[in-house]
Amino acid sequence: MKSSLSIPAHYRPGLDVIRLLALLPVLCYHFCIEAARSGFAVPAFLIGRGMADWVEVGLAWFFLLSGAALCLQWRGRFRWRPYLVGRAAAMYPAFWLGFTVLFLYGEVLHGNNAEIPRWRVIFSILGLDGYLAPVTQTFYKIGEWFLGVILLLYLVFPLLLWCMESRNRRRVLFAILFVCQLVWPVLCPAPLEAGHTVLGRLPAFALGVWFGCLLAENRIPMPYCLWGLAALPLLWVSAVPHLAVLLVISAALFWPVYRLGQQIPDRFWNLLRRPAAWSYGVYLVHHVLLTLVLLPAALRLSLPLAVWFPVFLVVSFALAALLTAMAAPFSHLIKRAFS
Repeated sequence: MKSSLSIPAHYRPGLDVIRLLALLPVLCYHFCIEAARSGFAVPAFLIGRGMADWVEVGLAWFFLLSGAALCLQWRGRFRWRPYLVGRAAAMYPAFWLGFTVLFLYGEVLHGNNAEIPRWRVIFSILGLDGYLAPVTQTFYKIGEWFLGVILLLYLVFPLLLWCMESRNRRRVLFAILFVCQLVWPVLCPAPLEAGHTVLGRLPAFALGVWFGCLLAENRIPMPYCLWGLAALPLLWVSAVPHLAVLLVISAALFWPVYRLGQQIPDRFWNLLRRPAAWSYGVYLVHHVLLTLVLLPAALRLSLPLAVWFPVFLVVSFALAALLTAMAAPFSHLIKRAFS
């Protein structure tokens, strides 16, 4: 029996299943790529194009999921102040804690990056340092490009939600985003990667907002969504933008995975919700753990590399749980101060 104290009344386990499954290929790919850079022998298929495509599916799921979850939360009741306060309380405390520890250790105690003007720490305070790192010097340490993209997309969300209220608005929006998904990879200026930009991820996020509307009405487009898998052969057509094809495939797979997750018995919901709630923390800490701690330890010891991946998973989630717990009081403080 589910606990009414800990499980929301309208909890959807399918969304948490997507959240965790989206994280796994990212963790696996980063682990293998960094291990290969450190000199370990890594099977080619784990760092090749096929694995990169699975990572892209996971990333697309994150943006689809973010749009859907926000739509479920705010549809029909949106107000700017509580929305912005809620997003800040959810995203910034864990990021600031992680960043501050690394900044104090690297820049303050050891004098790293002395050539970077200290005022640029404002990019880190805003969570945009990883996003801006390809084009300017920042104190980027955790968060990567994803954090900056999702924070900026949060500012676009109210407009997307407004567009969902009318069929004509939706049609215009999706027509614009269809063109954007095809054209932006061609126009995106170097050294930026199209998939690492706001315009590159806006179509997935907007589609996720629409998915949230369907979920709110308990509409699951099965089996029609599976027609999207017909786009699979286009992955091998160089003239078709890879990012667009993978978004179609990711959107098609979103629904069967969600539907399977909804079948999980409620007695297992708490076991699912806890690691899913730590997924943001895992995203923040896993790369630092991998490059600064785990792989250096693996180089010193003679254990096979395969042993280290489960260790990587367990320690990443443990650190994420600790970071989430430490950030919680600051999140509550932000809500009390600005609500």
